[in-house]
Amino acid sequence: MCLANRVIAYASASLLERIEPEFFRTIVVRILESRTASKQARRSALQALVEACPWGANRAKIVEADAIHALIELQLDQMSSSASAGSKVGAVAAAARLCTSADGRERLVGHAAGLAVVAKRTLRVSAATDDRAVQVLGMVARYAAGKEEVLTEMLRVGAVTKLCMVMQADCAAYLKEKARGILREHSAFWNNSPCIAVYLLTWYPR
Repeated sequence: MCLANRVIAYASASLLERIEPEFFRTIVVRILESRTASKQARRSALQALVEACPWGANRAKIVEADAIHALIELQLDQMSSSASAGSKVGAVAAAARLCTSADGRERLVGHAAGLAVVAKRTLRVSAATDDRAVQVLGMVARYAAGKEEVLTEMLRVGAVTKLCMVMQADCAAYLKEKARGILREHSAFWNNSPCIAVYLLTWYPR
């Protein structure tokens, strides 16, 4: 897997655009979904996905390989394990890249734990993970089909609460502004909930 990372890192753009779907299926099935794969193998697999994602054709192949499902399941497995921070960051980073496509977002919200996992990782791993997690929540909220259902699910699993916490946490100013923007965009919907006063958090800067 380390060799695959080197190939992706140094290959030309024309070569990267022609990676066969089987390569990504191998990463997903034999490594990310494997219960016996080593931590190093998983980290390398995640890095390979992240490096390959900038090309739209690759993103489509990775999504078709059911990588979103594998990434979510991997994160669920790691909730109760001593997984490295690098693996957690890599999984969220890969999900963020894949969620730039409509199919990727659809598969994320289609998984029963998709939004919950992203919310859970926010403010718990690293600044880089916070950035990617907020990016995912913003894209899903704005573009996901069946938006009202998605917004309701975000509220139910604590994603909205996490966005409010980002605004109050010791985070970079740009990240606070991202979170504020998401809350403002959907405040009319979320303000109807008795659980949270989004209006107050979005109207008054902190």
